[in-house]
Amino acid sequence: MDRPPEVQENVPLGPMTAYRIGGPAKYYVRPVNRESLLRVLRWAKAQNLPYFIMGAGTNLLVSDRGYPGLVIHLRGFLGDMGEPTPYGEWQVGAGTLLNAWVRRTAWRGFKGVEALIGIPGTVGGALLMNAGAFSQEICEQLISVEVIRDDMEIEELKVDSIGFSYRSAPGLKGKVILSGRFQLESDDPTVLLNHLREIIAMRRDRQPLQWPSCGSVFKRPEGDYAGRLIEAADLKGLRCGDAQIAEQHANFIINCGKAKAADVLELIKTAKRRVLDSFGIELDREVILVGFTEEELEGT
Repeated sequence: MDRPPEVQENVPLGPMTAYRIGGPAKYYVRPVNRESLLRVLRWAKAQNLPYFIMGAGTNLLVSDRGYPGLVIHLRGFLGDMGEPTPYGEWQVGAGTLLNAWVRRTAWRGFKGVEALIGIPGTVGGALLMNAGAFSQEICEQLISVEVIRDDMEIEELKVDSIGFSYRSAPGLKGKVILSGRFQLESDDPTVLLNHLREIIAMRRDRQPLQWPSCGSVFKRPEGDYAGRLIEAADLKGLRCGDAQIAEQHANFIINCGKAKAADVLELIKTAKRRVLDSFGIELDREVILVGFTEEELEGT
């Protein structure tokens, strides 16, 4: 099977990620429609080529060597957030930027996802990790998810079949997310938009948003906070090369200019090891690591 003409070779991934870090993808494509997406998926499968689905490039760290397979970049594709039904049902494309959709729901007077404002990435990425904040998770208003299965068939998965839990959606692993269907409730747009402004201001005060990062590196451990534990282990401000555990929020590792993926990886390992040694708590990584060897991933 010939390589589809839209597939490019050796495309740098760093500029496409929130971290601004990472080497090239061996193959890279930005599908323009569903037919294009299915075509490149079939090609990758025929070539026994690993592939990685990338949305907005947030919540991930790409190896300095890059990725040895096919990166399928969905940002700008599947970006239709549509219009709600009179009863508050939304069909939202996986490539839609989460913040843009959250703002649209508030402006149209629908509540249920407003606490997610400020979480970077796409709706597809948010579904895959069951994104949440301030005691609200994206799965709570979800009806179903439209996916491409490994056999290249399109299926609509009901929310109860996915097995959502804290920052996890096991039923979506190994599948390509196309869209999500949500049920929201009516509310006063003015109240909702004011709430968004409050949350955004809170995030700006607490998080080092002026620096490139992946957002939260570790998931919240039960009964505690990853940032508090890392700070208590006296790691705030620790640097490796141009990567640093942020002074403002210790669960952020920031790129201070020219950080390498290896620098960030070393800080991830250090934070995990020190918190375990100091408090007996094993932090669970939230950031997705792309293109690393099994040996490099040990200790993350």
